[in-house]
Amino acid sequence: MPTSPVHSASRLSFAHLSTSYPSHRKAKMTAKSATRLSPWGAWLLKSTFWTASALVAVALLGAHAMAAPFGYVTNVSDNTVSVIDTASNTVVATIPVGNTPIGVAVSPNAPYAYVANLNDNTVSVIAAASNTVVAVIPVGNAPFAVAVTPNGAYAYVSNEIGNTVSVIATASNTVVATIPVGNDPSGVAITPDGAHAYVTNYFDDTVSVITTATNTVVATIPVGRAPIGVAITPDGTEAYVTNSDSTVSVIATASNTVVATIPVGIASDAVAVTPNGAYAYVANDFGNNVSVIATATNTVVATIPVGNSDDAVAVTPNGAYAYVANSNDNTVSVIATASNTVVALIPVGNGPAGIAFPPSPPCTGISGTTFKGNVTVSAGQNFCIVNAVVTGNVTQNGGTLTVINSNITGNLQINGGGTFTISPGTFIGGDVQVQNLPAGTAQDEICGTGVHGNLQVQGNGTAVLIGSDPPQSSCPGNTVGNDLQVQNNTAATSIDGNTVNGNLTDQGNTAPTQVFNNTVGNNLQCQNNTSISGGGNTATSKQGQCATF
Repeated sequence: MPTSPVHSASRLSFAHLSTSYPSHRKAKMTAKSATRLSPWGAWLLKSTFWTASALVAVALLGAHAMAAPFGYVTNVSDNTVSVIDTASNTVVATIPVGNTPIGVAVSPNAPYAYVANLNDNTVSVIAAASNTVVAVIPVGNAPFAVAVTPNGAYAYVSNEIGNTVSVIATASNTVVATIPVGNDPSGVAITPDGAHAYVTNYFDDTVSVITTATNTVVATIPVGRAPIGVAITPDGTEAYVTNSDSTVSVIATASNTVVATIPVGIASDAVAVTPNGAYAYVANDFGNNVSVIATATNTVVATIPVGNSDDAVAVTPNGAYAYVANSNDNTVSVIATASNTVVALIPVGNGPAGIAFPPSPPCTGISGTTFKGNVTVSAGQNFCIVNAVVTGNVTQNGGTLTVINSNITGNLQINGGGTFTISPGTFIGGDVQVQNLPAGTAQDEICGTGVHGNLQVQGNGTAVLIGSDPPQSSCPGNTVGNDLQVQNNTAATSIDGNTVNGNLTDQGNTAPTQVFNNTVGNNLQCQNNTSISGGGNTATSKQGQCATF
């Protein structure tokens, strides 16, 4: 089969990368400049690693959702959008759009998807209910990325050649403002409160910050070389920017300054933050892999091989999976975030370049402060405790609970409903009890957490991950001051890489249970489990089904 122009251009870019970085950047700048001269130059643009930026960042700023959403994938060579049903990981529709579709974003509640057509200078609006194009909106020159405000009222579109951002009023599908920004704007993301838009300027090595109230630039932030993608954490405190020099710049949004620079894979391109804010997934175009950053420490905790030329990444609203566009393979890789392994490969159109999912409702809660008293999370709530202190107890009776790098001085009790994620850097001063969760498809997680008292997980119909195997993966093991008990669960449980000062008991579980690489101060005892596997554990004594583990 003859080699397509898209594939040839990618190999040429990789050859440039093998020389010094200035030569590599010069080569990319030449190719980018070609888009100003001819449609063919723009055609070459879409095949190289700067084509995707963080096209999907706005779709990732929510809390867990239970329903399996549809994902929208732009195919630059087919002039189509593939619609993926994430429940089956199959393409259920293919929608013709404009010329060279690149960026895509989905509005809240998924009524519409907005697609930037690079060579048409338009945005196609897809009605999600019918998967048909219902409007075509003229915007600036070479639209590249799209982000929708959390209230769904506006879509912000970066125009590469125009050096502007077009603001679309979604009620009328008309451009209501055009904002001058830096040179060659690429990625765009909007803060969860809708107050600011962050835009990467590829040729300026900067990020422009737009206040949406007046649609004016209020700050310009120097970052790494040739920034492309941008995503903002669910609490709005940090923006993660991918730079073409294989780094990620972390911006503190309160001061609009860079507070960390993280080395990642070769030619970092796109970035997406998990709904709980604990991890950032970075697609490395020439590395053919994804770097996973733990946001609590801003370090890479996993590197995942995926397909060829990784131009975009998006995380599902429930945080369970990351989808990666492999532009030279015409596929999308599906990563299970619990294990950071590829669990599916989906054929899509020719040259997939952008991915988006509908956002979940924004997460409200306690961030960066001390709350004195008890906290109760009820059905319908998306509640986050981020970089905070709660001096009482936390009880979850429903809804969604996310705890990141926080201190709860009392007990944490999860009773009979909702989903939860307890992320690294968290300390619980009392006991943790997780019980009677109904059957569900979500996976709940307790990762990298210190529990002063006992940790008990019992009678649950939803899978629970307590640390992971190996311990250095994205869900590190926990430290339990007293006993860890896992019993009578009807959904899968995984107990990996934990340090338990007292006893570890795993018993009466009717779904598969795993016990690996735990350090137990006293007894490790397993009995009456229907299906159990394990190994690599140390304990004073091992009994029952765990005797050889």
